[in-house]
Amino acid sequence: MFLLFNFVMFSSAFVFFISAYQFSNTSVFLSGAAYCNKENYKTMVLAGPAEGFLVHSTLYHAKSDLQGYTGVMPSTKTIYVVFRGSSSVLNWLDDFKFVKTEYLTYPSCQCLVHKGFYGASNGLKSQVFESVTFLQKKYGYEDIVVTGHSLGAAIAQLIMMELSLSLPLSGAVGLYSYNFGQPRIGDAKYAGFVNTIIDDDHLLRFTHNKDMVPHVPPVEMGYLHSCREIFEDENGKIKECSNVDCEDALCADQYSFMDTNTDDHSIYLQHVMSCESSVY
Repeated sequence: MFLLFNFVMFSSAFVFFISAYQFSNTSVFLSGAAYCNKENYKTMVLAGPAEGFLVHSTLYHAKSDLQGYTGVMPSTKTIYVVFRGSSSVLNWLDDFKFVKTEYLTYPSCQCLVHKGFYGASNGLKSQVFESVTFLQKKYGYEDIVVTGHSLGAAIAQLIMMELSLSLPLSGAVGLYSYNFGQPRIGDAKYAGFVNTIIDDDHLLRFTHNKDMVPHVPPVEMGYLHSCREIFEDENGKIKECSNVDCEDALCADQYSFMDTNTDDHSIYLQHVMSCESSVY
């Protein structure tokens, strides 16, 4: 069984097109499947709303031990780029190096971003560009979704920004990101700048109840989230958070870091973020 969003769960003010339901439900299963062994990506059979997904290429950056895959969902004519969360010691070492570095992708931003996240995304971007360009030419699909869980969510947002700049996307192309349990990526300038490049309705950052990871790196170290947060409470009800205050005190930020836990990080949209729960 898998959970499709229940319209009743959303606040009356939440206007969410059907494509967002399809994308987010598919994305959560694809992000879970990213935890499978990378050698099995091309032969795995996706379950639930991701059933029918066709894997094209495996992504891997040895230095950061970061992995993911690309592929297409023929039923929605969508290209997906998917990144794995932290499941190795090397990944976690990168996660907890809170040192910032200059964001050179858009020099005009004069932003700072997490050095480890940015280095890992730079290590993968050429593979992503090559694969996405191939898939665009082969299938002619106009929608591109970049997704991930945990560390993979941070990489997904950074890669989305690279795609917005570097791919020859026409005005008709839809670039989206649906991320789950994402840590903060950069400083206030970066957080604000992201939403000037990508509309917040195309950049949905899901948080789950008391999940610890969206609270790090800490605000006290100069990190902030971009919009838009979609908050899932302990009962699975979904709330659209502010698109002005991206650190909405009525959503994940209602909890202090001391109130958080790691259990809520492993479940999103009532789906366990694991290989076993995402494939047949």
